[in-house]
Amino acid sequence: MALKVDSLKCTGCRICEFACNYHHDDSISPIGSSLMFYFEEKKNYYGMMVKREKSLLLGRPEGEQVLQPGEQIEGAGASAKPILLRIACDHCEEEDNGPVCIQACPYGVLSMEGE
Repeated sequence: MALKVDSLKCTGCRICEFACNYHHDDSISPIGSSLMFYFEEKKNYYGMMVKREKSLLLGRPEGEQVLQPGEQIEGAGASAKPILLRIACDHCEEEDNGPVCIQACPYGVLSMEGE
């Protein structure tokens, strides 16, 4: 199973980030989240990065992209570095109702998909 991002539905509310961090740290902050919202200024859209165990998922309107360790996107700056230091998504395995980010998102941006 893997977290899937439909960034065309994203409004930038960041509720998923706060919910994820609460799952990991019992605090309301985005800093410890496995998710990281970003705004692509040149293309004028919202996107979502998801830290996985061995990769980084970039959810963008033009499609999802998976980056492997050491791989970079052309033109990417330091914006991805903060998420690389965070804990990988564990799909909230100990939660009875599944990932809290999916439950918290009012717009249906996040879902689970079989790998």
